[in-house]
Amino acid sequence: MPAQTRTKDANRASARQRRAERMAEAKLNRAQLQAMEVRAAETLTPDLQAAAVAEVEEGSAAPLAMARRAALATKRAVARPIVLTKEQEYRFIRADLRRLGITAGSLFILMIALLFVVD
Repeated sequence: MPAQTRTKDANRASARQRRAERMAEAKLNRAQLQAMEVRAAETLTPDLQAAAVAEVEEGSAAPLAMARRAALATKRAVARPIVLTKEQEYRFIRADLRRLGITAGSLFILMIALLFVVD
């Protein structure tokens, strides 16, 4: 009888691997396809977006909706990260903590007042 070095479960794929395989085989629904198209349109550079619009105008097989989304993506506001110094960041944190303390204190005082009023 051969020596067992692995359990029966060790030869099976992990749950994450099985889930990934199922997702790869699964057919995407309409919302997932639309989200993928939007993400693809947002990641196109302006040169590629102009080329996509030109292809549609010339009558190529590119979908018209994709070209419209690509054109709209150029007009959307792009979120740009703001770099803060450590002092500015701590100032925001202190202000948030101060507001949180004021809110907690006022609720505590309200609870004490209600303790005496509601009887």
